[in-house]
Amino acid sequence: MRLVRAFLLAVLLFTLLSFPLQERALKTPTSGVAGREHGFILPSAGILRVTTNAGRGTNYSVAFYDPEEGRFLLNEHPNGQLNGYLRIRHAGFYFVWVKSEVAPVILAYRMTSKYSSRGILEIKYFVGGTSAILLAVLLLKGGRR
Repeated sequence: MRLVRAFLLAVLLFTLLSFPLQERALKTPTSGVAGREHGFILPSAGILRVTTNAGRGTNYSVAFYDPEEGRFLLNEHPNGQLNGYLRIRHAGFYFVWVKSEVAPVILAYRMTSKYSSRGILEIKYFVGGTSAILLAVLLLKGGRR
């Protein structure tokens, strides 16, 4: 019984300690640039600001693809500079394609706000809450003896 209590306490402490560590990780800046084709990893969900250096009348296209969801977050043929925001729903791998016929176009991206994805938080709350409740039940049972 002591081993079960120790395990539940360890899971509970690990869950509680993961929140401040995650907060610190979310404060690190995330940014980069993409030329033609570029794959990169975003460490969290959040709002991504995307801009290009294209001049007015430049013929180019920009595609921002999420392979996990299998869909394009952005697929545009802007006329001039692109300056916008994308909502990133989860951490993971993403692809960017920038195709230009005449002048080279560079896309810059930067996370303006970061937060944990809903799925990760649900798992943390479920594991931490379940271990806390089981630990409390076991401690109450052990105290009655």
